[in-house]
Amino acid sequence: MTQIFTIPETAGFEAVRRRLAQTNARQVVLVIPDGWLELNNPARMRLIQRQAQVQGKDVAVVTRHEATRKAAQAVGVPVFLRPEQAEQGNWSMDTLLPPVNIIRPEDSLPEAPPWRRQDIRNRAARPTQYRARQRRIAREARYRTPPPAWMTIGWNAVMGGMIAGALLLFVFYVLPAATITLSPGRERIEVVVPLTASADLTESDLAENLLAARLVETTIVETGATATSGSRQKATENAVGTATFTNLGSAAIDIPAGTAVSTSSGTPVTFRTVQDARLEGGVGQRVNVPIEALEPGIQGNVRANTINTISGALRFRARVINSQGTGGGGAALTRVVTAEDQARLLDEVTALIEAQALATLQVEVAESEWLAPDSVQTLIIAQVFDRYQDSEADEVGLTLRVLVQGVAVAESEMQEATLNALENAIPDEARLVADTITFQRNPNATAGSRSVDFEITAAGDYVVPIDPQEVRNSAAGMKAEDAARMLDERWLLNKLPDIYQDPGWMGTLPRFPTRIQVRIEYADAVAGQSAP
Repeated sequence: MTQIFTIPETAGFEAVRRRLAQTNARQVVLVIPDGWLELNNPARMRLIQRQAQVQGKDVAVVTRHEATRKAAQAVGVPVFLRPEQAEQGNWSMDTLLPPVNIIRPEDSLPEAPPWRRQDIRNRAARPTQYRARQRRIAREARYRTPPPAWMTIGWNAVMGGMIAGALLLFVFYVLPAATITLSPGRERIEVVVPLTASADLTESDLAENLLAARLVETTIVETGATATSGSRQKATENAVGTATFTNLGSAAIDIPAGTAVSTSSGTPVTFRTVQDARLEGGVGQRVNVPIEALEPGIQGNVRANTINTISGALRFRARVINSQGTGGGGAALTRVVTAEDQARLLDEVTALIEAQALATLQVEVAESEWLAPDSVQTLIIAQVFDRYQDSEADEVGLTLRVLVQGVAVAESEMQEATLNALENAIPDEARLVADTITFQRNPNATAGSRSVDFEITAAGDYVVPIDPQEVRNSAAGMKAEDAARMLDERWLLNKLPDIYQDPGWMGTLPRFPTRIQVRIEYADAVAGQSAP
């Protein structure tokens, strides 16, 4: 009985072996679809033949693929062009392999590789189910054995020590209490106030630190020139060379002139064949074809064995390589105007204008106003270079027209907004000391087209409020003398704190903050002081 099995195009080699194992027919014909290459080598074909020998059946293949046909013929598997030829059944495998022991087919297999032999030894070394059960029984017996007497005595001693320790903790940490009386003093505060002055505002909003400002403008025209420093190479010649095409199949291939080949590493360089060529049929057949770079220049001079890519459908039928490097690509060096030359000249002329801008704008500012130097901006209205970028020239010139503008702010509004921010920064219920307040403008500012963001540092003294919870947390567990010094340094008190402990024989204040009471006397600290 002959059974014909058509292999699906998506099936793998192992799927075919499983299908062969499930077949009970004496003769099995495998119909291989076009493009299915799982049996195109003798090694896999031999595996199919060996499996058929073990099962006591004959196997044949139906294919037109040359490599698969050669692989089948090499191991003695019959090959047909059409399934009808195999249905006659008057065929059998040519047994080129030694006979297979049906009882112990593994004896006919080659010796396992070293890594496989180690795996077999590891499996043999595994304990049997009986030994594993005995080990579990031994572990369970050890677990159920009662602990020794010394361990029981030790455990009782540990528990007794823990109880005694808990009693000591209660006596030394929970029972004590203390009262701390504080008289607060002054403390210095410094805040950085960010302000925004804008010429688009008609009225200042001091709560949001927004100030109405005035825009000052003028126009300056300046010219300049500088020598060019750029150079470039003009491509003059196309690189040429020879490419070797190798046939990957059995059919002859025509290689038309203009076939594109390229390098694959780095930036690809593309070449084309300059004449028609024919690559004879047969795997490994070669032909040398002259090539030239598509683009002129030295980039076409590539090293040997770097041209390895064929464009188009030909890449599936042949491969290409250049056994020698290409050469002949040339270029000439000329001086040109670069973007760096234009940028450098623009920076030089702009610097000349910026050096004049501040002095020009100061003339327009009133005595009661402040012109932020960082708000002075130069806006290019027009710039004209006498040479284009990449044009050949020894010198490039520039005529630059610039609009210079700045933002002027009233001094009185700046100070008022800063004072409001300083009062908002002090703690609740604290009061500023008027004769200690100072203002200082920070040097850096950020300017927009019609506005400027800058900062003023305001500083002053205020009466220090004290957080009782923070006092408890800071003094807990300290000696009374050390706690008094620490609190005086931290809050700048008018006098050392008065600390009362109960019981008095305790060496330190209670370790739990909740056992400390804090009293704060503000009357002496604010006497004789008034807010600005």
